[in-house]
Amino acid sequence: MHNMRPYIRVRVWRNGREVLDEVARERELRMLVNGMQVALLRLSPGHERELAYGYCLGEGLIKHADEVEEVRLEESELHVRLRHQPGELERYISSDCVSGWRSSIRRHGIKVSSTASFRAEQLAQWMKLMQELSLVWKSTGGVHTAMLASPGGYMLVEDVSRHIAVDKVIGMALLEGTEFSDACLLTSGRVPGDMVVKAARAGIPVVASRTAPLFSGILSAEQTGVTLVGFLRGSRMNIYTHPGRLEL
Repeated sequence: MHNMRPYIRVRVWRNGREVLDEVARERELRMLVNGMQVALLRLSPGHERELAYGYCLGEGLIKHADEVEEVRLEESELHVRLRHQPGELERYISSDCVSGWRSSIRRHGIKVSSTASFRAEQLAQWMKLMQELSLVWKSTGGVHTAMLASPGGYMLVEDVSRHIAVDKVIGMALLEGTEFSDACLLTSGRVPGDMVVKAARAGIPVVASRTAPLFSGILSAEQTGVTLVGFLRGSRMNIYTHPGRLEL
């Protein structure tokens, strides 16, 4: 939807010399669902349509892609029209300090029932691939990466926000009809509870990070049936919840 480059070249002084450096871009975007503002976001440009679908699925506003009637980007506003009015909403502040509205978690039991299993070696290979493909991060050091991988393939998104990288890659997969129940969500960033809930609402059974989970992430993973992996580096990893899905 948007053709702005994800990074810009600026002049810097390094070791006494003037050189060009690549810096990640960001933009502000208001997301409105059926005319109501549900979030004010700071994000990398690009994949706005995928963001709309992924955000709505991860925050419980939809369960299927066909519930979205229209997505329209107008300047700094992303308009989403659903075929129904969302149910009871609650205010939230994410661990990225982003505020917005989502479907009430208290009213809906969220449980991932997937029986899929994964080899630990496969997770390590996917994480290595994710790092190799993180080209904007290699250029700028200023973005996070999220990758959704399964035996059928993978898709990857980089964004200045780790939450929005997850929203975008989930939306991308939703639009392509990906089967979430045998997929793994990999991320370069910390994993808080709200990120685990996004994955659980999509039905993703495994979330793996190169870095640390937060305690809220562990609690949410335990409650929703998500296998949570942290510090996935090389062949090493910590499995915090539901280890039965991984073949070591």
